[in-house]
Amino acid sequence: MAMFSMFVILNNLSVLEAGAYAHLKEVSTLPFSVKAACHKAPDSRQFYLFMQGASMSKKENKKIDEREICENILSDALNSLVEHIATSSDDPRTAGAAYMAGDGDTYLKELRDHIRQSIIQHEKELWDQTRKRPFDRMLVKRFSHLFPSEGELGKEENQLSRRILPGFFTAMEMMAGRELFEQCQMACKTLVKLRKKEQGQDFLWRDFYDEDTPNELVNDAFAVIVPHFSDFEKRSKWLINLINTHLAPSDDYAFEGDTVSEWHMDEASLHLLLNSLFATFRERLATTAGREIVVQRYGIKASRALEDVLSSIEAGK
Repeated sequence: MAMFSMFVILNNLSVLEAGAYAHLKEVSTLPFSVKAACHKAPDSRQFYLFMQGASMSKKENKKIDEREICENILSDALNSLVEHIATSSDDPRTAGAAYMAGDGDTYLKELRDHIRQSIIQHEKELWDQTRKRPFDRMLVKRFSHLFPSEGELGKEENQLSRRILPGFFTAMEMMAGRELFEQCQMACKTLVKLRKKEQGQDFLWRDFYDEDTPNELVNDAFAVIVPHFSDFEKRSKWLINLINTHLAPSDDYAFEGDTVSEWHMDEASLHLLLNSLFATFRERLATTAGREIVVQRYGIKASRALEDVLSSIEAGK
């Protein structure tokens, strides 16, 4: 039933997003599965020029760091403010207010614009890094709030190191099946490309994260893998071992803190991960209406399997 639901969402995506897919074909080995046409990723240089509104030649196309521009504007504004107050006959408060009403306001508007461009640039850089596998980003979004800020790993409870990512993706692909996992990747990638075509430089990942279609795609993937948790203890040990044997090099995430090289997945960490991954189902199954939606979409068997997993996670607290 869950596999049928995966077929429905991929097929509906094709219908709703006209022109997003070249075609959808049934795969003989998976009767309710589909294969989306592969689309070439957008050329990064063309996209960069579009984002900057530039038309420079290849030689002239030097990288613009909007973050550096913001720092320079702020520095100039502060220097100008200090000079204005120092040369004004008014008291500092009055002189400062006068400055903000004139040159200060100009600087503020300029800074606001470049902060916006800085956010877009950051999103573009992330897009360049992960454009081939945007479904991965949707998966990680479910537990990214557990990642530590710079230098904070080990200083607070309820944290996961980003070092888990290679093992996590490997586990997801093994449980869902490579073919189905890649279909989700292609469906999500196509939707992202469509949104970027529609929205241009206004496209931001944080908006895409809130869309129903990619989130349902993630939910369907979890509904597909939930039978693997029928023996919750055995699957938990398997996950801990798999993730720990696929940890990313600590140097890749050295910014997390001094303890990053010592970090490893344990039962408590796995509980945090699973609790976040299945949180959406916990919310839905908590209400009668939500339970009906889950049953209708995935069937009674899958619904009960999800409840069993949630009970096991709850028991692990």
